Amino acid sequence: MPKTTQEVVAKASYNYQIICLLIALLLASCNVKAADSLLLLSSDNPAYESVASKIISQGPTIRMDTTYTDHLTGNASAHLAAYRLLITVGSQATEFAMQFAQQNSTIVSTFIPRQRFLELSEKYSRELKQKKISTTAIFLDQPLQRQLKLATEIKPELKRLGFTLGPGSQYILPELKEAAAAMKLSLNYQTLTLEDNPIQRIQPIMENSDLFLVIPDQSTLNKTTAKWLLYMSLRNRVPLLAFSENYVKAGAVAACITTPEDIGRYTAEQLHLIVGGFLPSPSFSPYFKVITNPRIARQLNLTMKTAEQLQQQILEAETQ
Repeated sequence: MPKTTQEVVAKASYNYQIICLLIALLLASCNVKAADSLLLLSSDNPAYESVASKIISQGPTIRMDTTYTDHLTGNASAHLAAYRLLITVGSQATEFAMQFAQQNSTIVSTFIPRQRFLELSEKYSRELKQKKISTTAIFLDQPLQRQLKLATEIKPELKRLGFTLGPGSQYILPELKEAAAAMKLSLNYQTLTLEDNPIQRIQPIMENSDLFLVIPDQSTLNKTTAKWLLYMSLRNRVPLLAFSENYVKAGAVAACITTPEDIGRYTAEQLHLIVGGFLPSPSFSPYFKVITNPRIARQLNLTMKTAEQLQQQILEAETQ
């Protein structure tokens, strides 16, 4: 059998240790032979464990084992045979489940970028179909409409939105064009290949944009490119809208982020629906927060609302 929930709890963040320990003790006291579901983590990364802790504390009252993928050595299919509901945290756990889940299982993939989930779903589509495995997901990244709304709130006079796409992000271009058209924004962009010098390609985009949206793409966006983006942003007085808190701290003007706790909370809510017999479609988390860098805004002579005000504006737009 996989390692018990107590193994994850022992490494979980301090804020959730007591809650998770009580739940683990409760499960142990029931002398359960085999749990109905498996909470499978990609690793013992603290972010994954924060997601798991929220799922355990706020999810439905079902029997649930918890383990990491590297603990399921040997006959992986046999390890998963006892479970009909697999909750996977991260890309590695999702791929593991898609490979080895058994007939008529349900996979709930959480804390995973949308593109990675789509790639894995395509890669294992034959196996999933043959074994009649149902899947859904809670994505880690932000919907484009939310990011563009933040861009227009940061700079109401925004007309030209700059960005670059690499091989791993070009799939979003049609959706981005549609969202931009609805907001009457013109797009100023380049598609990069692995052979391109990204700095040379980005420079003219930055010079002719009102705001630059940083779209994550591991194939073309690395630490060096990120540093140059920050430098060009200040030199050209073009605000950067980023995708992480660290990027904002480094010099981007703002970002929308969804925390591991937010993802865990929404996953727990979706699990209540699933246990009740309804399988939701893959979706982004409705829980997010806006973070800003007022110091950079002042350097750019940008009059910007507070993070709380920006978040409220987006929430109101999404609930209309």
